[in-house]
Amino acid sequence: MNDHDREKLAALLKSALPPMRDRALPGDLWPKMLRRLDRRPVRFAWFDFALAGMAAAGFIAFPSVIPWILFQF
Repeated sequence: MNDHDREKLAALLKSALPPMRDRALPGDLWPKMLRRLDRRPVRFAWFDFALAGMAAAGFIAFPSVIPWILFQF
């Protein structure tokens, strides 16, 4: 790559990515995250329970699969 190509690439990158004005965060994000987690309760849909039930039924029907499943983790 010669100097002309590098200059052209640098110009393309500068035009594609505008300069960042303020690099500092406006404040601590952790309290906002805690408020957001407290605000929204965890809800489970019916298909979550259906999948858990099918997995339990599969483990009961085929117990030899359990070591293979544990080995995958």
